[in-house]
Amino acid sequence: MDNNKTRITLLQKLQKNEDESCWDDFVHYYRGYIYVVIRDFGVSVEDSQDMIQDILVRVWKALPNYNYNKDKCRFRTWLCKVIRNQVYTFYQKKSSRNNRLNVSYDNMLETLSMISEAEIDKIADREWQNYVANLAWENLQDQFPKLAKEVFEASLDGESTRVLAERFKLGESSVRVYKMRIRKAMHKEIFRLNQELESGGL
Repeated sequence: MDNNKTRITLLQKLQKNEDESCWDDFVHYYRGYIYVVIRDFGVSVEDSQDMIQDILVRVWKALPNYNYNKDKCRFRTWLCKVIRNQVYTFYQKKSSRNNRLNVSYDNMLETLSMISEAEIDKIADREWQNYVANLAWENLQDQFPKLAKEVFEASLDGESTRVLAERFKLGESSVRVYKMRIRKAMHKEIFRLNQELESGGL
């Protein structure tokens, strides 16, 4: 992928269907994000896998009519609306099919229908931050020794430097160095990913 391309250019190309590789880039980066949002809306792991394909098709069809407006609606918020609507349709179909079995999806449908645009925006932000952090760690972890990775991952559970030093039989200064190096790399990679994926409001 050309790192010099901004996401707004990618979005424009997707809308004009100019370059198939741009859609491959989109799927590569956003498939995982779509998955975590689906799960956030209460869909099972098994159903989520099938639903991703349906949502990608819907996004592909809807993109030509998407109007970029950073102040009004960021792309990831728009995407979350598409996902919410698809999940709602999924539960509606489930409800009608299982009506005879007395399986009720009314509560789930009501919950989804009551989610406001502000709440969707919060969901979009929260899941985006988590997704990008996980993506950054996937990109970086092979660059660090096994012990450094184990110390860093253990530190995410809130264990103190002293406890970590005792657990891994290290000096406290070594623990601090491991944590500082990886956190610094993580901040840099998260910034890079956000610039690459969110330039132009995506």
